[in-house]
Amino acid sequence: MLTSKFYSNNFNNEIKKDIFSKKILNKKNLIILIIFLITFYFFLNLNKIITSFKFEFFNQLLVNNGFVIKNIEIKGTNHLNKNEILKIISSYNKINIFSINFKNVYDEINNITWVKKGSIEIVYPNTIKVILTEKEPIAILQNKFGNRLISKSGNLILAKNLNYFKNHLPIVNGKDAEKNIGSILKIVNLNKDFAKNIWSFTFVNQRRWDIHFKQGLTIRLPYKNTREALQKVITLNENFKILNIGLIEIDLRKPDQILGKINVDKKLISEKRN
Repeated sequence: MLTSKFYSNNFNNEIKKDIFSKKILNKKNLIILIIFLITFYFFLNLNKIITSFKFEFFNQLLVNNGFVIKNIEIKGTNHLNKNEILKIISSYNKINIFSINFKNVYDEINNITWVKKGSIEIVYPNTIKVILTEKEPIAILQNKFGNRLISKSGNLILAKNLNYFKNHLPIVNGKDAEKNIGSILKIVNLNKDFAKNIWSFTFVNQRRWDIHFKQGLTIRLPYKNTREALQKVITLNENFKILNIGLIEIDLRKPDQILGKINVDKKLISEKRN
């Protein structure tokens, strides 16, 4: 029995030693694996690290020697705030001029809603010339999203201050009005004296226009033969000054008739009856 017990204890000790050795071996293998992965990752990114170091070195070298944007010349702005252009270009101030992606700069500038077209000229070592053509606003669109300027091509222009434009541009509303306002303005502007009395345009059912005048008159134009209908109104105004006789509406939607509504003062009529 003593022999058996000794043998058993010895056997258990051997098993424990074996398990302990395996645990140590597993830890060593894990450490070796981690070291290998770190080394592999380092060599895998060594090229990127070297490239980045080279870029930073040469970039700083060129910047220190004056090859960085210092002068910015902007031409062609009228309504556009130049600070919008300067803000775009200033984000590249810490990069040497040879490394700037000017296509990105060009795209950012042309994304400004005021810009119709633009070009960039690089004058080495440190000057950028930006030449712009602005869109021409022709009306102010009013809808549930607020007020926007409309360009000749029907594009919307984002402007912070519209007060300046409200003095000389008409208000426009109605679905797709911005896409169609150019055609009606061409007709109206044939007579400048008549056009200066217009306050706003309403595009009705995406088909035809109502014109609202500062004197309180609304002219309902037909879907077809708009020019001919409007010419009738211009002729009537030249002959009878219809903008100033108290009319509130002239309906030209039917080609064979002209319907007019006058502003009736019900209070005045009541006083006369009494």
